[in-house]
Amino acid sequence: MTTTLTEKTFAELFTFAGAAQGTFVNAQGWIQPKPPGPVPRFDHDPLTKVAKGLLIESTRTNLLSFSSRFDRSSAWTRSGATPVPDAAIAPNGRWDACKLILNSTNNAGNGHISQSIAKAATATTYAYSFYAKPAGALNGWIYARGAAGVDCVSIPFNLSTMVVSGAASGGFVDVSKRVVDVGNGWRRVEIVFTTDASATLVAAIYPGTASGSVGNGVDGLYIWGAQLEEGRFPSSYICNVEALSGRASIGSYYDADGVMRYAGAGVARNSYEPSNLTLPPLLMVEEQRTNILLKSGDMHLSPWTGGGMSRVTGRLAPDGTLRAVEFSGTSTTPNTQSAVATATVMTYSIYLKNVSRTANVDLLLRNTTTATNDIGAGVILHGANPLISGAGWEMRDAGNGWFRCIYTSRIAIAVGDVLTVYAVVSGPRADNGACLAWGAQLEAGAFATSYIPSTETFTSRASIGTYFDSTGVMKTAAAGAARMTYNPADLTIAPWLMQEVSSTNLLAESEFRNGLADASVRIGCAAASWSELGFATGIAFPAPPPAGTFAFYAAKSPVLAPSTTYVISCFVKMDDGGAPSMPASGGAADFALVIANSAISAFACTMTHVGGGVYRVTGTRTTDASVPSTVSGIWKYGTNSARTFKFTGLQLEQASSASSYIPTTTAAVTRLADGATSATTTRQADAATSGATTRAGDLVLVDAKKGWCNAAEGTIFMEFGRPKEGDTTARNLVEIGTAVGNRVGIGFTASALAYAYSAVNGPSGPNTVSVGLQGTPVGGPVKVALSYGADGLRFACNGQLLKAALPTVPPFANLGVGNLSYGGSNQPFFHVRAVRYQPQKLTDAEVVALTA
Repeated sequence: MTTTLTEKTFAELFTFAGAAQGTFVNAQGWIQPKPPGPVPRFDHDPLTKVAKGLLIESTRTNLLSFSSRFDRSSAWTRSGATPVPDAAIAPNGRWDACKLILNSTNNAGNGHISQSIAKAATATTYAYSFYAKPAGALNGWIYARGAAGVDCVSIPFNLSTMVVSGAASGGFVDVSKRVVDVGNGWRRVEIVFTTDASATLVAAIYPGTASGSVGNGVDGLYIWGAQLEEGRFPSSYICNVEALSGRASIGSYYDADGVMRYAGAGVARNSYEPSNLTLPPLLMVEEQRTNILLKSGDMHLSPWTGGGMSRVTGRLAPDGTLRAVEFSGTSTTPNTQSAVATATVMTYSIYLKNVSRTANVDLLLRNTTTATNDIGAGVILHGANPLISGAGWEMRDAGNGWFRCIYTSRIAIAVGDVLTVYAVVSGPRADNGACLAWGAQLEAGAFATSYIPSTETFTSRASIGTYFDSTGVMKTAAAGAARMTYNPADLTIAPWLMQEVSSTNLLAESEFRNGLADASVRIGCAAASWSELGFATGIAFPAPPPAGTFAFYAAKSPVLAPSTTYVISCFVKMDDGGAPSMPASGGAADFALVIANSAISAFACTMTHVGGGVYRVTGTRTTDASVPSTVSGIWKYGTNSARTFKFTGLQLEQASSASSYIPTTTAAVTRLADGATSATTTRQADAATSGATTRAGDLVLVDAKKGWCNAAEGTIFMEFGRPKEGDTTARNLVEIGTAVGNRVGIGFTASALAYAYSAVNGPSGPNTVSVGLQGTPVGGPVKVALSYGADGLRFACNGQLLKAALPTVPPFANLGVGNLSYGGSNQPFFHVRAVRYQPQKLTDAEVVALTA
C-alpha cells in the first residue's frame, strides 16, 4: 500500500492563543518576547541552544513595573547605589543590561535599589527573581521585606560559585533559593518566600564589591529582567507593557535594516539591535541629554582641526546619509574639537569604520583647563576581530561594519572646564590607510545615550550648487539657497544640509550637450541620451575595442599643473543594468579613469550607487613633475571587459576627493563654499508608562472534528519535560474531550504524580492510580501514553502500566495540549517535546513499549 505523507505547519494543525507578554529562549540562546498574534513559544536551552520544545505555562503576573529599566526613578528607589542603563549585552541579546554600581564609601549590604508594591493584607507566597552578571563584583544580595524591616528575607549569593545562603526573619518564611546558569556569563537569582500579613512588599537588589566591604564607585553587578510573581516557583520572564507618553524632540533609533533613523517629537522609538537584526525591536526610553559638540556629523569642517589629514566627506554614514568622513594620509597634529564641560562626569562617543587602515585609531578625552589627559584608546578596526584598548573604553557593534566607541571620564572635571576630544589621531602619525568617522558626541552623564546630531543652519553660498530632491533627481540650488539633499540610492533617508568647501570643475561642457564635439579627444564612442538623475545627454561606449585596438576613449584637455593632486569623476550606467567594476586599465575592469594621460589605479578609485543603476565613479592622481599631456577622461582599453556603458557629468577638480557635481557649459565653473552655523542639540527625555503585566496562559488545541479522531478508540502519546509543581492542585498535561463531564486525559498533581482520568456524561472517573515522578528532575524527560476504548483506559508513564475501566467513550471536540480541551486554562509549567495520536487502541505491552 502506498502512503502519502503531507507536511503540515503548526498553524494548520493547532489553534494557539495566549502567552502575550511572555518570553522564550530563541535558537541563538537569547530571551525573546513572544511575537504578537497566535505564535507559540518554542523554547531552547540557553546554554546548549538545543530545542526544549513547546513552552506551556499558566497565567502569571510580573508585579514590578519597568522591570528591566532600573534607572527609572519613578519605579525604582536608589540608595547608595547607581544604576547605569545599557551597560552590557543582556540575556535578550541587546545592550539592555543595567550596571548597578555600589557607590564610593558605601558598605556592601547598604547600597541598593528597590521597588515597593501593595499587596493583600494576608500571608502570600511569592517568587522573586532577576538576572545578574559580574561587573567587578561576584556577589550581592536579593532581598524582600514587608512593611517592617524585621519581616524580611535576605539572601546573599555568589555568581561564580552559584552558592546562596541566608534565611527569612520575622513573619517571612524562606521556601527556596537558588542561582541558575542561563548562559553568556549570566545567572538567574531566584528566591521563593511567604510574606507576613502586611499590605506592603518591597523587592530590592544589593550589589557587592570586587574586594573589601566598601564600594569604589566603579564595580557592581549587571542586572536585567526582575520579576515578582505570586507562586511557589519563578516562571519565564514576563515583559512589561510599556508605552511612550511623550518626547518633545526628535530621537534616533535603528530600523529593521540596521539603519539609524530619526523619530519625530512624540513618536515612539521601537529600535532594533544593529548587531543582531534577528532580535525584535524594543521601545527606547532615555533621559534628557545634550550633545555639546558642533558639526558632529560633518567632521571635515571646522571646529574639527583635521590634524593635517585628508578628510573626504560623502561616505555612507550609519544614518543612511552621505556625511561620514574618510580620514587618510599623514597627520601632523591631532584632530580635535573643544567644548565647555556641563557636568563633572562627561561621556564621549564616536562611530568608526575601517576602509584600509592598518594601524590603531586614536581616541582621547582631555581636560584642557587642567592640562590633564584621561585614558586614551587604541582602536583596531582591521582584522577579523576589531577591538579597543584602554581601561574604561568600550566598543559596540553598530552594524554594517560600524563600531561605536564610548568612554566615560575618570579625570577631575569642573563645570566650565574646557574639554578636548581627540578623534582618529592624537598627534603626528604616518599614513596608515583610511578609516571613516562620524557621529561624535560629548554629553553630561556616566553613560552614552543614543546619537544626537548637532543642529546645522544654512547661512550663505555665493553660487549655485547641486543636490538630489525627494524623487532622486539632481537639481540646482540658486546662490544663497540651502541644499537639503536626499540619498538618491535610498530616498527613505531623511534629507540633510549639504556643507562643502569651494571647488571648481575644470572641464567645460560636462554633460556633452553638443555630442562628440565636446569630447575633444575621442575614438570608438558615440553621443548618448540620458533619462536618469535629471541628465539628458552624455557619451556612450557602444562596443568594446576590436582585437588589436589599444583603446577607445572620450576625453578633454584641461590645463593641469605639475606635481598637483586632481580628482576626476563621472556618472556611469552599464547597459546590462549591473554595477561597474572598479576602474582600472585591464583585467576584469570595464574601463579606466585617466588624468594627464595616465590610468588611475583601482586603489585610488571609488564607486557609489546613486540610484537607478547609476554609479558615480571617482579617481585621484597626482601629476608628475612634468605634464607633457593633460588629456583626462574615460578609456576603454582592449584589455578591459566587453561590457558597454554610457557616462555623463564629467568633472575634474584640484582636490584629493570629489565634491558634489558642478555642471558646466562653455567654461569651468566654481561652486563656492556653503556657510552654515552649528549648535549643540538637546534630545528631550522620553516619558513612558509601565505597570504590572500579566502573561496569559498558553492555549493549544486541536480540532477533533476534522476527521483524524476515532471516537471509539485511540491512543495519545506525549513526551515532555517534567513540570514544575507545588503551587496548585492537579494540572492537565493532555486531554481529549468536549466538556468537563466528557473527557479523558492525563493529569499531574502538585506532588509530582501523573495519572490518567476520565469523565463520561457528567460524573468524574474512573481514574488510574498515580505514577510518582519525584525521581525525575524538573525538566527531565517523561513519556506518557493513554489508550482508550470500550475495554477501558490503558495509561503508561515511563514504562509503568496502569489501567482503569471506562464504561463508554465520551464524545470528543478538541485535543488540548497542556490545557483543558473545552476552553483552555489549568496549564502546567513545562515543555512539550512531542505529541502523537493514532486512531487505534494499543495492548498493554504496546503502551508500555511506547513509553519505555
